[in-house]
Amino acid sequence: MVLELAHKYHPYMVDLRRHFHMHPELSFHEVETSKRVQAELTKLGVPFQVVPGSNCVVGTIEGGKPGKTLALRADMDALSIQELSDPPYKSTVPGAMHACGHDGHTAALLGAAHILMDCRDQLQGTVKLFFESGEELGGSMDTLEKEGFLKGLDNCFGIHIWADVPVGKISCEPGARMAGTDLFTLKITGKGAHASTPNQGVDAIVAAASVIMNLQTIVSRELFPQDVGVITIGKLTAGQRFNSIADEAILEGNLRSFDPIIRDNYCNMINRVAENTAAAFRAKSDMIYYLKGTPPLINTKEGADFGKSVAVKLLGEDCVADLPPLMAGEDFATFMEKVGGTFMFVGGGFPDRENAPHHNGCFDIHEDSLWITAAIHAQYAIDYLRQDP
Repeated sequence: MVLELAHKYHPYMVDLRRHFHMHPELSFHEVETSKRVQAELTKLGVPFQVVPGSNCVVGTIEGGKPGKTLALRADMDALSIQELSDPPYKSTVPGAMHACGHDGHTAALLGAAHILMDCRDQLQGTVKLFFESGEELGGSMDTLEKEGFLKGLDNCFGIHIWADVPVGKISCEPGARMAGTDLFTLKITGKGAHASTPNQGVDAIVAAASVIMNLQTIVSRELFPQDVGVITIGKLTAGQRFNSIADEAILEGNLRSFDPIIRDNYCNMINRVAENTAAAFRAKSDMIYYLKGTPPLINTKEGADFGKSVAVKLLGEDCVADLPPLMAGEDFATFMEKVGGTFMFVGGGFPDRENAPHHNGCFDIHEDSLWITAAIHAQYAIDYLRQDP
């Protein structure tokens, strides 16, 4: 029945996804997207709340019998990326596009809402539909928790449509699936001078360049070889003129890891390397900003096995694909830490053409991933709530 309904509502989801794709809104600015979600829930007869201080929408579907409460989540925000390809649903907003599939997530969860409303008698409990704001910038879990929307939840389930997985396949493996992501900023202080007399100054750019290179030895020489980590300096700001020795350099970086112990040690390791490297050039390094962002996303074996069983029930045994853990971050990890839950990748890749990477201006998804995502959301809810307490 779920599959039949998913196919029935597929044209609806395609229309919605294309609307969202043509009208992308950046993180924490999803005003019109949120209004459209509210309008669709209203037409469907699903009561909802707009989370105070945010664009998040939380709908509630009460089943025919009492039971546990499950949360299903979709993210709504787009990225500040110019769309480079020319589909008929191309973004109409210069410099913004849905380059990660969140348009599909929102449309598919609204499709799942239709399926679940048609199957309400089968629901032995309550389904909460979370349409989340700002995932690309850390998400809204703190706001959702502060406002009490995480209370009473027994489990949560999330899906990411993923272009590196062919449409029709899913990945729901146990263990670390996505990385913890932290941010930091280093300030390298030197002494300005004329470019012709470098001996009179302390070149912050030279010191910063060496700091950047030496930070990579943390991964290559301090971590256990089988551990995984990434240290990226994504931005370097330094200097005032072509003929002056720079007196200051600002390094902005990003850290990725699966292991909480590595994550806890990153700050001290970075400071030690940066301070000593800078000192070798008579400069000084200070950590002026450090943000511990989203944690690693980790599926339990029990949760992964259950998620796979749902997908196999709908799509058959050969739907399971092997996707290695990703160093990308996902704020749904915070939801899972606070509530407990499972995360799945659903294939969105085109089988007959090259697939652009996520966060690329040519990114797109195969729209059959919409009915698959909606069906898995709905079937997961039905099966989870049917379990013994």
